[in-house]
Amino acid sequence: MRFYRIRVDGADFKVGVEKLREGVYRVRVGDKEAEVVVEDIYERAERPSFEPVAPSALLSEVKEELTAPENAVTSMLPGVVLKILVKPGDKVKAGEPVVIVESMKMENEIVSPTEGVVAEILVKEGQRIEAGDIVAIIQPVS
Repeated sequence: MRFYRIRVDGADFKVGVEKLREGVYRVRVGDKEAEVVVEDIYERAERPSFEPVAPSALLSEVKEELTAPENAVTSMLPGVVLKILVKPGDKVKAGEPVVIVESMKMENEIVSPTEGVVAEILVKEGQRIEAGDIVAIIQPVS
């Protein structure tokens, strides 16, 4: 993976980019990762049109996207939820698996970032999720 510094409205972001195959890249910003499909729009349309976006509006959207609540359990990869291992009210420790996601024919554990009590499960078994999706909320123990 090759890393770049991207500056948007004065704020710097470290972005990793890896070519997976023609037109498909893995992009990492912070601890979030996603597959990105890139198409040459000039091949598909004579005159592409874009709606301009103010850099400050874009920056606030990027910051919001990158900032998940501290107590959120997020998936770092796209896939299908195979099994939910906890239910609301269960106590979990930091690093304990919460759900299992199948991605690229492999089973991957999505773990709790903190110790606490499962407040909410936001996915269902069989559901398709994307990288960065929140799968559960953990209420920290006081």
